Amino acid sequence: MATRRNDRGGDDRGGKAVDDGIGNARTFCGPFRRTPAFGPFDTPDFLRTFAIPVTVGTLTAFGTHNLETADRVSLFIPGFTGSKEDFIPFFPTLWSEVLQRSEVTRRGETEPSRAIVAYSQRGQGDSAAPHEPGAYELEDFVADGCEVLERLGGRERPIDLVGHSFGGVMARRVAIRCPEMVRSLTVFDSGVQPVRSTPIIKAGPAIIRAIGTKALFPVFRWGMRDLPQKDRLAELFRQCMHASSKYHLASVARFMTDFDDVTPDLARLRESGMPMAMLYGEHDDVWPHEVYEREAEELDITPMVMPDAAHLAQDDQPEEFARCLVGFWDRCR
Repeated sequence: MATRRNDRGGDDRGGKAVDDGIGNARTFCGPFRRTPAFGPFDTPDFLRTFAIPVTVGTLTAFGTHNLETADRVSLFIPGFTGSKEDFIPFFPTLWSEVLQRSEVTRRGETEPSRAIVAYSQRGQGDSAAPHEPGAYELEDFVADGCEVLERLGGRERPIDLVGHSFGGVMARRVAIRCPEMVRSLTVFDSGVQPVRSTPIIKAGPAIIRAIGTKALFPVFRWGMRDLPQKDRLAELFRQCMHASSKYHLASVARFMTDFDDVTPDLARLRESGMPMAMLYGEHDDVWPHEVYEREAEELDITPMVMPDAAHLAQDDQPEEFARCLVGFWDRCR
């Protein structure tokens, strides 16, 4: 069977692992090929954009310059309608917290022992986007996540995995699939049960497939016109809607209302010693707080509730969120 190519330089499902001239199917951590920036934000000086080659093609990422040499790596997975750029406004605050707590920096050396990375999932932003509607099942995203961990050297230095919303749904399953590459798991503003379905939500996947990603404008940005926006978060959403695959968005909209509760599997990981954390905004209304509290109780963890924050806790309370994350990672020694 011939290998199909997608429109972003990679093989579609069933293709070989991408060889970008610096790696192949073996485990490695860079040097990664640089890629152009995506979205309206300038890339901070401490970050670089790069390509992670996986079976589906090239997944785009950004991370700190010490990625190849760091002892610890924290990997962020974005949520529905998002991309890695969701974390650009937050990462300067997080990096400052990492630097403040770094023993290496206190000794006067130039690089901390922790790197931070975020990647766009298949079909998000400028990552590989297969044309086939069936290339965006839950299993596909999980397989990609495990490949990303391996490419980042997760077998040699297990990763602190962080997922937001849909990214948290993925992060749970990546940890279950390849626990040997996960040092800790953090989910924020992300429930273990499907979101509540309504007639509009049920119709969403078909509407997206029929008229494209612009169908989501009135859902997430009511009244916003498809014109360049002064607000950079609004402009990022607009650019993501133009760049992201409609098949990605339609599939995620579908299975976010119909996926299995994996709490029993997570509980077994907890019993085996994997540290886990949960954070959510006190005003987050995507999942009922009872869903968060029940999962936390069953996993025997204490959720961290961000005051005056909604579904984007990293933007609403960046300093407190960064302190909670880095403090948790430090306790995972």
